Amino acid sequence: MTTPKTLPAVCPDITRAATDTEKLTVLTRLLAAYPCRMPSDFRLVRPAYMQALEGVGKWALFEAELRINQNALGHPFMPTPAELRREIDRAMEPFRERERRAAEEERRYRWVEDDKPRALPAPTGDPKAIAKWRSRRNAEREEAAAKAASAPVDPALFADREERMKRKSADAVSDFISRQDRRHSRSSESEKEADP
Repeated sequence: MTTPKTLPAVCPDITRAATDTEKLTVLTRLLAAYPCRMPSDFRLVRPAYMQALEGVGKWALFEAELRINQNALGHPFMPTPAELRREIDRAMEPFRERERRAAEEERRYRWVEDDKPRALPAPTGDPKAIAKWRSRRNAEREEAAAKAASAPVDPALFADREERMKRKSADAVSDFISRQDRRHSRSSESEKEADP
């Protein structure tokens, strides 16, 4: 039986860790419901189950129990510690995938400026701190001005900059439409020439 790969409609609290009592409750219910392939004395296998359930969340534990009761394992026996942990991991996979996607999107769409420290407000009270803040602010302003002044400007791209600054939006739209019309008319002429 395949397990669903989608997130539940209502997002559960997946951050709350399962307590030892909750783990033992689930194990007790599973032991009562399924015959064992292991030693009948639970005290012998309890440490293995507790190791397998280390760090699991409450929601994932109960979701795995539900899936096991709905025949996710494909056999009618008490799950081994590894099988139980695998079902818990399957229940958590959509949430982990969502976290991976969010981290990848944040990494991909992060601006370089996001990593730079933000300007802090001017300190109050201490004259030395205020003087240090002002000198740092002035140095940053000078650095930004020097960077802006040294930026290369391609005169071929911005030859008509002053004229463009005076244009209205309607003029810009009509220029764009006329360029598109010229482009389409040229492409249709070339198609006619290509047809014998």
